[in-house]
Amino acid sequence: MDPPLVLRRCARPDCALSAAASLSYDYHGRTVWLDDGPAPDPSHHDLCDGHAGRLRVPSGWELIDRRAAVAPVAPVVPASAAR
Repeated sequence: MDPPLVLRRCARPDCALSAAASLSYDYHGRTVWLDDGPAPDPSHHDLCDGHAGRLRVPSGWELIDRRAAVAPVAPVVPASAAR
């Protein structure tokens, strides 16, 4: 029998959305990593898509976003401008 599926939630206060990314960091190296999906490691912090996308790191820190790239949406060009 499989163990029950546990739905992980975003770690941000008052956010009830499902976790879609995992945040981890290294204080000494002043580096923050974002990875796909919630991580089983308790030292990582789960974030929903919205909070992960708006994440900002302190000045002097580096954010490395290792989540799978999302294809950019092509801008809509009006038919009159496309000629």
